[in-house]
Amino acid sequence: MFDLILIFSAIFYAGEIILFLLALSKKEKKHKHIASFPNVSVVVAARNEEENIERCLRSILQVDYPADKLEVVVADDGSTDRTPEIISKIKQEHNNLKVIRIESQINNLKGKANALAQAIAQTNGEFIFLTDADCEVPRTWIKGMLRHFDEKTGVASGVTIIETGKIFYGMQSLDWAFLLSVAAAVGRLFKPVACIGNNMAFRKEAYIECGGYQNLKFSITEDFALFKAITENGKWGYAFPVDLETLVISKPVKTLKELYHQKKRWGTGGLDTGLLGIAVMSGGFIFHLLLILSPLLIEKISSLLISLVLKFFIDGAFLFKTLRKFKKTSLLKYLPFFELYYIIYVVVLPFVVFFGGKTVWKDRKYKGLKNLQIIEMD
Repeated sequence: MFDLILIFSAIFYAGEIILFLLALSKKEKKHKHIASFPNVSVVVAARNEEENIERCLRSILQVDYPADKLEVVVADDGSTDRTPEIISKIKQEHNNLKVIRIESQINNLKGKANALAQAIAQTNGEFIFLTDADCEVPRTWIKGMLRHFDEKTGVASGVTIIETGKIFYGMQSLDWAFLLSVAAAVGRLFKPVACIGNNMAFRKEAYIECGGYQNLKFSITEDFALFKAITENGKWGYAFPVDLETLVISKPVKTLKELYHQKKRWGTGGLDTGLLGIAVMSGGFIFHLLLILSPLLIEKISSLLISLVLKFFIDGAFLFKTLRKFKKTSLLKYLPFFELYYIIYVVVLPFVVFFGGKTVWKDRKYKGLKNLQIIEMD
């Protein structure tokens, strides 16, 4: 009986991934040329990012976009390292770089949302772009993202992958590519269930209409909370670019402890995805749980092998589709390691979210679930 349940679960999982694959295969609507260059503001919230901030800012300041139409705003969120010094040095070279020191809270906002809200309030752009201090954006980023906006599009979120060089980093890169591509596919098929805040753009008009971060309930995944707020009033549409022009590269976490807290943070934020998000995650959770239980309950080893081979090839095909667009198919060499890692963490994550204690992120601690919100500890 267990063997039949496992095989059925494997087929269901494969069907789900094939559906997502078909969604990503649909041609995206893009404007080939930008008739005019709107004013754009890029906002970066930085907290103790002395190792990353220079690379990030220089990549933004070197994008292929008119300098007189580009404004870069850095929100220095209480850094105690050399971050302010490095930003100040770069500012001397670029008149379109603005620095804001975050020293207070507005509307009881906390953490990154507080920093972003204060920075966005001082922007002049028609479009606001968000990325993180540990990211590097491509020269085509702004033009590429704007090509996904028509007059009805209020917000867009692209794909970010991780720098590689080690197996541990390669697994993370495939993880990000897989999860964000699934999010893009689900968004195209149904409605948004996730996005990434380090590769995001929105109309300032749409941001103001939804009340901005000040009007949102506190969430540890403030990026998705904003994405939902812009799209849920029915006026604004959205886009999920999956292409090389808008691909952002981020730094990996370096330790299992950091990875644990990152996944816990994402998983906790995932509680706000609603029934659709839970349904999407449930199929994968059940299948991977059955795989872990198989050594104890399986009757025929062939059932387990068939399920594993099916999973390996269907996941590989899905990732190949995405990575080919990014010219990153070489990352598939990490697929066997990713598969083992993915099976384990998909099963463990729900238990970590509910029973794993406080979440630590950027030296701040978050504790407890209340109405799907996180309560920040002082």
